[in-house]
Amino acid sequence: MSTIPDDISLYNIIPLLPSKTLIRFICTCKRWNTFIRQPSFLNLRKLTHNIIFLSPLGSSKPHIFSSPCHFDPHDNDVILTPPRASSLLVSFPNLSFPKTRVQCVNGLLCVHPRGSVWLSSHVEAFTFIVNPTTRQVHPLPLDHSVERREFMVSTHFGYDNVRGEFKVLRVFKYRARGSHDIKIFTLGCDASWRRVSPGASRELVESLLTRHWDKRGVCMNGVIYWTHGFILLLFDVGPEEILATCAPPRSGYSLVSCKYPSLQYPDLIEMGGSLCLFRFRGNDLKLWFLKDHESAEWESKSVVLPPEVVPPEEVVFPLCRIQSGEILFLPYFVPTHVRGVLYDMERRTFRTLALMEMPHSLLPDPVSGQLDMFYCQQSFMLLE
Repeated sequence: MSTIPDDISLYNIIPLLPSKTLIRFICTCKRWNTFIRQPSFLNLRKLTHNIIFLSPLGSSKPHIFSSPCHFDPHDNDVILTPPRASSLLVSFPNLSFPKTRVQCVNGLLCVHPRGSVWLSSHVEAFTFIVNPTTRQVHPLPLDHSVERREFMVSTHFGYDNVRGEFKVLRVFKYRARGSHDIKIFTLGCDASWRRVSPGASRELVESLLTRHWDKRGVCMNGVIYWTHGFILLLFDVGPEEILATCAPPRSGYSLVSCKYPSLQYPDLIEMGGSLCLFRFRGNDLKLWFLKDHESAEWESKSVVLPPEVVPPEEVVFPLCRIQSGEILFLPYFVPTHVRGVLYDMERRTFRTLALMEMPHSLLPDPVSGQLDMFYCQQSFMLLE
């Protein structure tokens, strides 16, 4: 490329190259390194998303898998890449902890224990940051100040848009005295975990944090959101403040399915740049979009899942909104060949598609739910 003008190589050739090649190019020269790692570079690439999922809850050791899922944003009816077998991205051979959870923010993953499990040492309260594009695994330091008694830890992963910093928030709930600790770690800045204050809503937040919870958070525009009953908790990643506001009334809708009452879905997703909370009532799905968290103003929309699209014995949940504007629904019980459902809210039309094949290591028994799945963009950020 030495004879090709820089503008042509940077803007017309490099964005078309495979991810593995780009990772090698990061080490070629400072200019290419800076160009590839800047967030705006992803706008030049058409194929930038994968479906990322963690091995099932019952697996003895956690593994992270990936499956390409490429849609043409300019043509709603064309899928560019046919379904492929899912491939193993990262495994944790030294980690034997079956109840593991993963969260995704701006192309990075945070791997940690589930918040519903009682732990007994700081070693069990592990946290790993993973870049699925570069396949780097970066363990965060253990918190040796964790009290030596049984505790639960709720973990949330966020990104500060202003400072360009990733942060991990952890809330410890101790069984013996019913107290809690709130701690935070900033990637690339902190050497150890720091305690933070609940902020202005101290009494309300502290009363909520001392109860049982296991909700996965969603980070949007520098704020991490997660639900606690009728309350929506918010962590402002920049100033490091925890706030609370009201979630919309349930109005007969539930987070669990009447077909399988024991199932617990993720209840918050990002949809088209808005925070979306969803609930079920049979085959009816209610979507609430948060317009203003300060005034707790929500806008609701309903979706009816017809039986010819979603059979009565099947359970699906919304994963995200793809580039075409459609909502992607995935099955909770994942079969050998995963079938997705796309819903166009404006046209109120459905279409189904063959999405991906599950890895052979998870077969022949079907995966019985409990999968953390994400529509994950690429990131060429190097973990140091």
